[in-house]
Amino acid sequence: MSDIKLYADLYDNALTEKEGDCVARPRINGTLYNADIARRIVEKRTEYRAETIENILTMADEEKSLAIAGGMSVVDGVGQYLPQIKGVFANSTDPFDPAKHSLFVAYTTGKTLRKRLLETVVVTNGAAIVGPVIGGILDSSTGKDDGTFTPGMPIVVSGNNIKIGGTNAANGFYFIPAAEGSTPVKATVIVHNNPSQLTVMVPADLAAGDYYISVTTQQGHSALVKEPRTYKYPILLSAANAGGGGDRPEIE
Repeated sequence: MSDIKLYADLYDNALTEKEGDCVARPRINGTLYNADIARRIVEKRTEYRAETIENILTMADEEKSLAIAGGMSVVDGVGQYLPQIKGVFANSTDPFDPAKHSLFVAYTTGKTLRKRLLETVVVTNGAAIVGPVIGGILDSSTGKDDGTFTPGMPIVVSGNNIKIGGTNAANGFYFIPAAEGSTPVKATVIVHNNPSQLTVMVPADLAAGDYYISVTTQQGHSALVKEPRTYKYPILLSAANAGGGGDRPEIE
C-alpha cells in the first residue's frame, strides 16, 4: 500500500436533490514554503545544505515567473503553466486595459504529480461536522477574485454556514498573518452577515503582506450551537498597499 495518504471529509451535495449523496473535500493540513521543501530534501539527500537548496528553489521560482510573464510555457514536475488573458476586447485595435482585462495562468498537472496522485490512497472520514466553510473572496474595490484584497475596503466572502452568530467573544472574522507567531486581526465591521455571504471591511491599518482568513461562529444550519466552530481558508491571500500587492508565496 502507498505511503501517500490524503484524508477527506464528506459533505452534503447541494447541487443535486438526491437524498444522502455527498461530495468530498480534502483536509488541507498545512502549507509548505521553499524552506520547508529544502529541509525535506536534506532529510533524504544529506549531502546538500538546506540553505543552498532553498536559494536554488527561490531562483527557480523567479526564472519561471519571468518566463511565464514573458509569454512562455513552463513545464516542471508539478505542472505546465501557460499565461492567459481574461476579458473582452471591443475590436481588434483595442489595447489591453487593466480595468477590463487581467492576466492569469492556466495550469495542467505535470508528469511527476500525476504519478504521485495515482499512488495516493484517499481515506474518507465519513460525514463532516457541518460548520462554516469559506469558498472564496472578492475584493469589492477592484472586482478581482485573484486572492488579493485592499486594506480599508470591503471584501465579499462566499461560503456555507458562515453567518457570524452567538455571544462567544471568539466569534468573528479574522485576518491571520502568514508569519508564525503573528497575532490574528479581527474585523470590526461586518456590513452583510448572511449564511452564504459576508461583506467584511478590511481594517484600514492592516499591513501589506500575506494572510489567511478565518471565520468563527456559533451559528449552525438552523440554530445556534454551544461551542464556536472555526474554518480557516487554506489559500494564502495578499493584502495590497497603495502601490500594489507584495510577493505572494504559492501554496505547494
